[in-house]
Amino acid sequence: MPELQKLQTEKLQLQPLKILQEALGYIKAKSIFFALVLIFNITYLGLYDVISGGFSNPLSILWLVGYYIFWCVFYRYYYGLRPYFFLKAITASLKPSTKAVVVLFLVMTLIALLPMLPLFLGYNDLYLTFYENYMHMIESLSHQEPTAEVWNGIMVVYGVFCLLAPSLICQPYMAWIASLCRRSFSFKQVREKMQGNYWNLVFISLVLVFPEAFIDRMAKSGDLFGYVSISLNALLFIYTNVVFAKIYDFFYGSDQS
Repeated sequence: MPELQKLQTEKLQLQPLKILQEALGYIKAKSIFFALVLIFNITYLGLYDVISGGFSNPLSILWLVGYYIFWCVFYRYYYGLRPYFFLKAITASLKPSTKAVVVLFLVMTLIALLPMLPLFLGYNDLYLTFYENYMHMIESLSHQEPTAEVWNGIMVVYGVFCLLAPSLICQPYMAWIASLCRRSFSFKQVREKMQGNYWNLVFISLVLVFPEAFIDRMAKSGDLFGYVSISLNALLFIYTNVVFAKIYDFFYGSDQS
């Protein structure tokens, strides 16, 4: 009697360049639709600049809610799920998105505060200079015209963010899309589906994140006018969402679980 073999579940290996090309091809194929999406995003992102006080203004909450609903509708349109505005799906999507935001906030707060730890361990004299430079770099994230030295530090921060992105951004994003498609959005299940693709996801994150950093630097240095930087950021954000849709397609396909 032949020995029974355990079935091995083949892990899918993401091809980053193919995913990026497919996303670009999809946008080109639906150029009129995405031109309208781009116009809406430019207008809506520009509207945020009109809100005085930024996120300290209660109106910004309404702005965020509206933008969140827009992207929920966008994904349901992408997958041909009618009605595109489906309140139950949007409500269900709040669970994975809220969990992801809370975890992201806690991790980024920890990264920002972790350098303080050596100060409490008696390394004041040796560590103080580094800590002062680190805090100066963090504060400069919101300053106008940061120096070249500060920007080098900011690039390091973006690099660290990309290393964390597979767990903090990519996997939660897949769970969020799954919830909009009325599928299981278990974070554990998402991790299992995407297992073995860490460096592929890091590469995609680098491709998507560093252009945003460059646009931000150009805007703060005055080399880009306000609406030019808004337009570039809107275009990049749209492309990012299509890339995530293509990643979801790759791992989930016709799988209904």
